[in-house]
Amino acid sequence: MHPLHRHIIQNNNVTWNDYTPLIIGGKDLGRVHKNVASLLCGAKLLVEANSTLTLKDESPDVDGRTQQLRTILHLLIEKKFIAKERFEAYSVATSFKDAPVALVDRALIPALGFVAYGVHCNGYIKKDNGIHLWVGKRSSDRATDPGKYDHMIAGGQPHGLSARENLAKEAHEEAGVPANIIEHARSVGCITYAKAQPNGIRRDVLFTYDLKCPDDFTPRNVDGEVENFRLMKADEVLRLIHTGNDFKFNVNLVLIDFFIRHGIIGSDEAGYAELCASLHNYLT
Repeated sequence: MHPLHRHIIQNNNVTWNDYTPLIIGGKDLGRVHKNVASLLCGAKLLVEANSTLTLKDESPDVDGRTQQLRTILHLLIEKKFIAKERFEAYSVATSFKDAPVALVDRALIPALGFVAYGVHCNGYIKKDNGIHLWVGKRSSDRATDPGKYDHMIAGGQPHGLSARENLAKEAHEEAGVPANIIEHARSVGCITYAKAQPNGIRRDVLFTYDLKCPDDFTPRNVDGEVENFRLMKADEVLRLIHTGNDFKFNVNLVLIDFFIRHGIIGSDEAGYAELCASLHNYLT
């Protein structure tokens, strides 16, 4: 096993027997932890039959199902299964380009185990001594991994934007990247993982991009999500993900993919093939 495989394990730690499929609009869309399922069935918001869950008296249209999910959100906030509403609408659908069967607040995604999407962009430059990566330090008020290192650009995928449009939005908000620079970002694939959380699960697809930045460009935070940026040698970043957990949990996976594609992690290393394959796990 490759030493970096520990990050794969940390991000794919689900015991699937703890979750029940949630069917909405006749489609298999969610994975609900047994504790959440028990609460919602007891409140008569979900119904369990034949080892699957459905909405109680499910509405026949998108607006109606969206409202039913809002009711679930508010109950889970009241019962402290969810901290607070995020006021960001995400699509609930069988795949990224499909029409949604409902819209849901971002905060409810893990509790019902819907697949969520995001964009992650490796901002880098090349010098005579190799590749350097722009790394942000997350603000201390972040709900997830405060104070840890992050990509130059990353964010969840809201309803109503293409991945490219979302990348441009996040680039401006998080790093002050102008349109004439971010348009050169290359789409380089995606990463998938299923990470258990207390009474929930993250089933995520991260669309990944590489952006070779101009030498004279320095990112600057606009929306307060990042405390500062620093330019780090790729070797230093690789050492950090080898030796600790200095980066936000899913950023490690995107960086591993970057290092593989740029030959910094080489095919002669033990466990190389398994490491490559493990970045694309099923979201069952």
